Amino acid sequence: MMSHDRLFSRSGGARQGRPQAFFFSGGIVFLSVLALFLLSGARTASGAVRLEAPEVVFPGQPFVVTLIADEPVEKVTVQWNGEAIDLPVEVRQTGAGEARYAAALLGVGLSQKPGRVPLRVDAVVSGAAHSSRRELKVRDKEYPVQRLTVKKRYVDVARADLDRHEKERARVKQALALRTGMRFWDLPLHRPVPGGVSSVFGLRRFFNDQPRKPHSGIDLRGAQGSPIQACAEGVVVLAENHFFAGNSVYIDHGEGVVSMYFHMSRLDVRAGERVKKGQVIGAVGSTGRVTGPHLHFGLSLQGVFVDPMPLFE
Repeated sequence: MMSHDRLFSRSGGARQGRPQAFFFSGGIVFLSVLALFLLSGARTASGAVRLEAPEVVFPGQPFVVTLIADEPVEKVTVQWNGEAIDLPVEVRQTGAGEARYAAALLGVGLSQKPGRVPLRVDAVVSGAAHSSRRELKVRDKEYPVQRLTVKKRYVDVARADLDRHEKERARVKQALALRTGMRFWDLPLHRPVPGGVSSVFGLRRFFNDQPRKPHSGIDLRGAQGSPIQACAEGVVVLAENHFFAGNSVYIDHGEGVVSMYFHMSRLDVRAGERVKKGQVIGAVGSTGRVTGPHLHFGLSLQGVFVDPMPLFE
């Protein structure tokens, strides 16, 4: 499994009106740093084009795929999990001259069965088409069980509340389906609150002894009213009160990367607002289906919920 201390940051944020290139800093040799992050990574070389991708992944895991080329790159598209994503290309100086990098942040869904899943990266390099294919091995992972006691209305839900939830879920589905071409995110992500984790990602949950969907994010400790900060630059697509999630904010960071903040005591942003990395967007609360004040933080990559912990500073 990957460790969050293997991720490095980009200096500066996304530039207004143009895509932002993915960037790791903190290591002189980018490829060696990435190889550490990917652990058992695999490389394909075809002339001056190389592809870095993990060989093994797990349900709920985010991971990075990177294409490196020594020659001019006109276009890069990655295909994964039924999605096709066009990637920005960044030119960097190395000891051997210029190199081009294009990276994608992808994820494995919690419901993904063990087996092999195809990955494809297509690029136009010096005017010639280049295609790299991989089959990533998905291994099984067991998540622990969590049992919670909440107000009865959040378990035995009234018809009116169910109707409300269905309308809210439709708006959330639209938000998670966004595929903004510009890139605003960078790594590592900014931790939205400094508190520790009270509930990890992927927990198999029981509310009042009734089974519910697995935990799709992480719960971070925080005092009532303490500030919540955006994990990355982006555009707010939802800022409203939901039945289960309480006061909620959804931020689109581009390329199918969407962050979520639940159970807030107040909302300091509104839909359509551009926010910066680290900007205060609201405060910790206990709205919705909760047992006490905390922040539920979630991350969706192209519609797939992943564990955000490996992506923090």
